[in-house]
Amino acid sequence: MHIPDGLLEPEVCLVTGAAAATAVGYSLHKVKQQRNDRLIPLTGVTAALIFAGQMVNFPLAVFSLPVSGHLMGGVLAGVLLGPWAGCLAMTLVLLVQALLFSDGGILALGANVLHMGVVGAWGGYACSVAIKNGFQDNWKGTAAGAITASWLTVMFAALLLCVELYFSVSPSEFSFGRFAALMLSLHAVIGIGEAFITLFVLKAVSQQRPDLLALPAAAPTAIPSRRFALTTLGCALAVTFLLAPWASASPDGLEAAVEQQGLAERQSISLFGLLSDYEIPWVSAHWEALSVGLAGAAGVIAVWMLALLLGRLIPLQPALSGADGE
Repeated sequence: MHIPDGLLEPEVCLVTGAAAATAVGYSLHKVKQQRNDRLIPLTGVTAALIFAGQMVNFPLAVFSLPVSGHLMGGVLAGVLLGPWAGCLAMTLVLLVQALLFSDGGILALGANVLHMGVVGAWGGYACSVAIKNGFQDNWKGTAAGAITASWLTVMFAALLLCVELYFSVSPSEFSFGRFAALMLSLHAVIGIGEAFITLFVLKAVSQQRPDLLALPAAAPTAIPSRRFALTTLGCALAVTFLLAPWASASPDGLEAAVEQQGLAERQSISLFGLLSDYEIPWVSAHWEALSVGLAGAAGVIAVWMLALLLGRLIPLQPALSGADGE
């Protein structure tokens, strides 16, 4: 659900950008308060994995829908990192996507962060914890909370976009009711895919590092081992080379809804995006799959390095508990 430039009016972009900047600034402040120098590396590898996951559009043909969906990842980031670092992780992903790949607009970056970083990580974390607290079994609670939060945050983000478009498009060009019905019906199905992918990743994490799910995510003290970090990065790179090149070519839910409602002409071409469409121009002409894989790998590394840079800029103290051990 990456909003391109032109779809929203500048005033709406300004409001959503201010809200997102406030949320990101507050998240940065809370991460500083956590005083855990190992949180940033975990944020980096989580962001890299989410970036790779977002490259894989899954088809909805099983529901007879000529559209596709992809991971948003906000709930996954919130459960693993807590709401504050989770919001920062999603911001890094969206920043690289907009600047390097023209995936999501520059003016619309605030709206995208609001939808996936704030609604996804903040709202998803709050929802998942509320549900998890009703279970005695940690894994069952985590699973139930993540599944519910994943679906609900996708739906809320879709509805929020409808509201933003209501203030961006004249009533003669836009029917809020029709567009909302289409967006919500499509994303009700996409949300199922979001929930399944989130659950799959969390299950894999629970088998390797159950401590990352057992501790309170609002103030994580678990330390990601080098093996875990390298394994996660390896998985992200594997996704870019083995899955992303064969992702569904069908439009995603937002693209399909915009096209059906005649709003596609509002979109503007971004001046950014050296690797637009996740391809390397001089490679894609001969080896398209390799081109997508290399572009994805560049994005994974860019997100990870931005997180490391963020760690340099934020003065954090060494974690007080846990040991690296690898």
